[in-house]
Amino acid sequence: MSTPPNQSDDDVQRCRRERIATSLAFENLGVYGFDSSTNFQKTFSNYPLVILARLCRKAIGRSPNSRRYILRNLEGIITDGEMLLVLGRPGSGCTTLLKTLAGDTYGLHVDSASRLNYQGNSLTEVHKHPRGDYVYLPESDVHFHHLTVAQTSGFASRARSSVESKSIEGITESLYLQHTLHTKIGNHVIRGISGGERKRASIAEILVGASRLQCWDNSTRGLDSANALRFVQTLRSSAREAGTVAVATLYQVSEDIYNCFDKVMILYEGREIFYGSTTDAKAYFTDLGFLCPKRSTTADFLCSITDPVQRMIDQNSGNEVPRTSEEFARRWVASIEREKLMIEIQDYEHEYPCDRTKLKRQSRQGLSSFLLDSPSSYKLDMFKEIHLCTVRAFQRLFQDLTPPISGIVGNVIISVILGSMFYNMPRDTSSFFGRGVLLFFTILTNTLLASFEGVQLWDHRPIVERHYRFAFYHRSAEAIASMLCDLPNKILLTAGFNIPFYFLANMRRTPAAFLTFYLFAFTSLLTGSMLYRTIGAMSRTLTASIAPGSDFILLLVIYTGFVLPVPSMHPWLRWFGYLNPVGYAFESLMINEFDGIQFPCASFVPDGPGYTNTTSYQRTCWSTGATTGSDIVEGRSYLAATFHYYPEHLWRNLGILIGFMRSKGDVLIFKKPQSRKARAMDDQEAQRSEGAVPGSYNVPSTDKDTNEYHGDPNFQKATFVWDDLNYNIKTEKGWLRLLDDVEGWIEPGTVTALMGESGAGKTTLLNVLANRAGVGVVGGEMVVDARFQNDGFARKVGYAQQQDLATSTATVKETLIFNARLRQPQRYTDAEKLAYVEEVLEKLEMSEFADAVVGVQGEGLNIEQRKRVTIGIELAARPELLLFLDEPTSGLDSDTAWSVCRLLRKLADAGQAILCTIHQPSGTIFEMFDKLLFIQQGRSIYFGEIGPGSRTVVEYFKRNGIADCAPDANPAEWLMTITGRAEDVALTRDWPHIWATSPERQQIKESLVERKRRLRASASDVPQSGSRTKFASTYLQQLHQVTKRNFEQDWRTPAYLYSKLFLALGASLINGFSFYMSANSLQGVQNQIFSVFLLFTLHSSLVQLIMPQFLERRVLYELTERPSRTYRWDVFILSNVISEIPSQTVLAIIQFITWYYPVGMYRNALSTHALNERSGLMCLLLWSYMLFSSTFSQMVATVMPDAATGINISSLLYTLSLIFCGVLVAPDALPRFWIFMYRSTPITYFINAMVSTGIAGVSVNCSAEEIVRFDPPLGQTCGSYLQDYVVRVGGTLLNPSALRQCQLCPVSTTDNVIARIGVFYHDRWRDLGISLVYSVINVIGALVLYWAFRVPKGARHTN
Repeated sequence: MSTPPNQSDDDVQRCRRERIATSLAFENLGVYGFDSSTNFQKTFSNYPLVILARLCRKAIGRSPNSRRYILRNLEGIITDGEMLLVLGRPGSGCTTLLKTLAGDTYGLHVDSASRLNYQGNSLTEVHKHPRGDYVYLPESDVHFHHLTVAQTSGFASRARSSVESKSIEGITESLYLQHTLHTKIGNHVIRGISGGERKRASIAEILVGASRLQCWDNSTRGLDSANALRFVQTLRSSAREAGTVAVATLYQVSEDIYNCFDKVMILYEGREIFYGSTTDAKAYFTDLGFLCPKRSTTADFLCSITDPVQRMIDQNSGNEVPRTSEEFARRWVASIEREKLMIEIQDYEHEYPCDRTKLKRQSRQGLSSFLLDSPSSYKLDMFKEIHLCTVRAFQRLFQDLTPPISGIVGNVIISVILGSMFYNMPRDTSSFFGRGVLLFFTILTNTLLASFEGVQLWDHRPIVERHYRFAFYHRSAEAIASMLCDLPNKILLTAGFNIPFYFLANMRRTPAAFLTFYLFAFTSLLTGSMLYRTIGAMSRTLTASIAPGSDFILLLVIYTGFVLPVPSMHPWLRWFGYLNPVGYAFESLMINEFDGIQFPCASFVPDGPGYTNTTSYQRTCWSTGATTGSDIVEGRSYLAATFHYYPEHLWRNLGILIGFMRSKGDVLIFKKPQSRKARAMDDQEAQRSEGAVPGSYNVPSTDKDTNEYHGDPNFQKATFVWDDLNYNIKTEKGWLRLLDDVEGWIEPGTVTALMGESGAGKTTLLNVLANRAGVGVVGGEMVVDARFQNDGFARKVGYAQQQDLATSTATVKETLIFNARLRQPQRYTDAEKLAYVEEVLEKLEMSEFADAVVGVQGEGLNIEQRKRVTIGIELAARPELLLFLDEPTSGLDSDTAWSVCRLLRKLADAGQAILCTIHQPSGTIFEMFDKLLFIQQGRSIYFGEIGPGSRTVVEYFKRNGIADCAPDANPAEWLMTITGRAEDVALTRDWPHIWATSPERQQIKESLVERKRRLRASASDVPQSGSRTKFASTYLQQLHQVTKRNFEQDWRTPAYLYSKLFLALGASLINGFSFYMSANSLQGVQNQIFSVFLLFTLHSSLVQLIMPQFLERRVLYELTERPSRTYRWDVFILSNVISEIPSQTVLAIIQFITWYYPVGMYRNALSTHALNERSGLMCLLLWSYMLFSSTFSQMVATVMPDAATGINISSLLYTLSLIFCGVLVAPDALPRFWIFMYRSTPITYFINAMVSTGIAGVSVNCSAEEIVRFDPPLGQTCGSYLQDYVVRVGGTLLNPSALRQCQLCPVSTTDNVIARIGVFYHDRWRDLGISLVYSVINVIGALVLYWAFRVPKGARHTN
């Protein structure tokens, strides 16, 4: 559309910016995704087909028949200062609507007929508009774990600073986060704030950002009812004062929260069935013929309308009541309420037309001056963004110093060791190889020091992407800030590594030479950092970046010019040398070290007895670059002859290096056989993979009168009592008491609710009671029936944790079966265990997605389904005594929460003793509990019966001066409100003190005394019951099941296996064809030795794949499976070792085929008539090395806190092995102090066996450049002159009858060459055996280290 003559494009753009506001209207809104043929689980076998399908889909496009609608024909209008509540069951499309309104439509497709009007701007224009004004906050909380709450919120405030921004103090105070400001955010591994506090920190991050339209996706998940209400009240206040718009979808909405909203929208299978005022919604549906249950909140009633089982129909209604989503939508379209809505939308369209020819200038009132002046998404300019991100980067650095310190210390150690190995090298030709090795190792190490940055880059990427969507900063600003923050660390790294060995080894000791050396070393580190960052930025996943990155690094190493000199390079890969920054740096360092120096000759040919009086023309210096008749070798000549390096390239290479520094700084997935049964799924609600977003999905509720749970007749009923329970942990400031004199009990047949505000200590109490407190000091008494006080007690207690952790590649059913087989008592047969799993799936309404893969967030189960799986895992284990649940209804909708609590009630009625924390119970759910334990800041404020209609607990607080709970009020919310902190601190009551002095507590204490007496007496009255062993299954059963699961996990993680495959294949091909058919000349033999040596550099890449996989399994084991006594810790270690063997075996075979034959070592075997033996032995050696690599990686990983630190430590230890293996420094040249390292390092034996097997026993044929030429004494032939020398030293004389210009090849067989590095053919089989022993040592070391450092010794208990 053309611009009117009287209105320039600038005017249009200015008008567009002026019209940016917070009201919006939408009409005929439809959103769809595409069914994908690859919406099944990827495995190693089908992954190539998946890639092929993607390519075909991109080439020919998608079929219109695969389109699946998530939202259909939605309409609505929201004006300045209003709040809209979107209600619907999981799968109804609530999340998709919020994402669409916020412009976060990646992976979604908005129908072309849809109309979205953001006060005159279309959705397309909103995508171009400042993102920070339209934000969508998902359920998941993603933060830098080591930053504090104050640092996290303060960053958001400064990044979005404007006149509209709220002060961080006011926001944190309104969310009750003041006491957490200086506490780390943390996660499930790093100790930090509680889950509820973490959710509030996420909320604060948005609120301080002054966004205009905020879409909140179940943001009250994990919050108690009081904090949930405060959050919504804060939104209400912000909308009223700043004119912002808030759209939220919430589960378990209380009446007070519901009343804070202006409008409500009800979705049913993606269709709109009501939109209007919150005060009119209930009447609309009652007029349709539906009944609202007594004490049900309005929001629960509205959600129940979309549940065929939960909704209640007035049988006296004369109207035809709608039942399906289509019928509801038709009734809505024909309603008067919808007619009024359409009139509002039409008036809005008239006032704010999207037609550019009819634009009206709107008032600037309420708009930020920045928005009027700049079209940018960002509030700060680029320099301020970089400054802000740099400050945050240093905060992260100082909060987590372990990785950089471990890197610096490790490199200092390596440097000192290197310097001592080459200590005070002489300034003659004997140091040529040593100086070359040192400089090569230096430049290589400096380039690879930044390899761990790839892991960190991927750890931070989700957070950076989140902040980018919030328009906190440009992604380039964070990249630059990260590099700036790394500079001090890099300076210390290069100083720590380069300075010690430089002077210890007697490198060129002049100021100019040293400064030049340091400059190139530091530049190489920066270049390497940019290379790794570029590779990481170009890859979609961390795993996928390792194989190409490692193969690229191998090319850098080979074509540096040292291990494969320029004259030996083959033409097909010679071009890479011109693209190799390491090669340019190495050339400059060699020029810096050698140019301008004359080196005295250290070795002559011939030499020794009988040749002491020869003239200079009758002998030659045995060194490349030497000239006949001269006793010195010019450094410049040595460089030119050996490497083709020339002094004029020194500073040219620096410019080239600087140039290289530029760089780029939830669909359900089914196992393939069942994918045809899967209905299109929507939600987290439209989780997506490869842009495919299936349609709506509903899990049917089970009728409450069918499939009743009849209980387990084998339940062993037990009472559990705790009294004067204290729990203290040690912090930097001293001892901190988290629990203080808490008492209570749970008994068979009861469900006890554990309540308190976020951070009150509920999860801590559960951990202590379940004997899962790994550190600290526990005081007081915990008593259970004496017959259960044995090693089997812990496994008989079920504990559904707050974190929903499960194996991501397993299906829901497989996850439950795994736990059932290992945790159910052995008296049950396998068939009974499987039948019980089916029963649990049915009871938790998981049958329809039982074959769905658990997956990861965004690709797999949504949050509500994950919570069901977490509960199902514990129920499938058939806990015999107690069942603890930590927030089992968090993140669930009201109907699902009711279903879960109903199941708990049934379990209790069958004899189970249950204790669970609960945050936002409705009145009806709250009354399903028998007892209440209410704690505040780790201290009890009530324990006792809830009573009919909650009157018992209400009467207690009423007697202590609190107004009675209204008949229609929710008692749980009432309790949270009256015990919460008042705005006036003076009015806040000391409820722990009131409880401590109350007569009710005195009665509890008296009852506790009697109960403890009976429990202790039970030991003499009742024999020990059930299995007393710590684990329910046998050792072999555990090892079989866990190993099987690990195999399945690897097979179903094709990125992991294919990365290993292409890593080994690429490295072997590059190595093999770089050293293709190496000749048996002196240089050729040396090339073959280096080719073998380079094979062993593969470990540094394999560890980056194996270690994260191991640590991911360790997290699952230590957080869920170990505390529940699913299997032994040594089973965990051994199963990981065993599961790696098949893939490592395949890699060894691939390496053998793609390296051994291209290098040409098979020709040596043929010439010695030992092809079968040598080839077989070489294959075994490669297999042994692969076993060593995996077991060594796992041994180191057992005690590492994270992958980055583990990779650093592993690289340090492995580098020491490479240094002392005998290739870089021959054992005879090592200082005697270090000879023990040569003999103890495993790589020594791998190198010795492979070099002797591949090279030994073959004649050496010197090339023309390697032949030594000199004249014999006058009158003697060359043969007579050199006879004694050849007999004593060896070598091959090419012209024995000549009288001048003798031509001598100094070495006759390869045995002479490899003997210099301590390699002998007769030791090859012995060395193979020793190499296998090292793998066994690694496994034993992993077991010992894990037992010593990771197996919890338990919290200390005191009375």
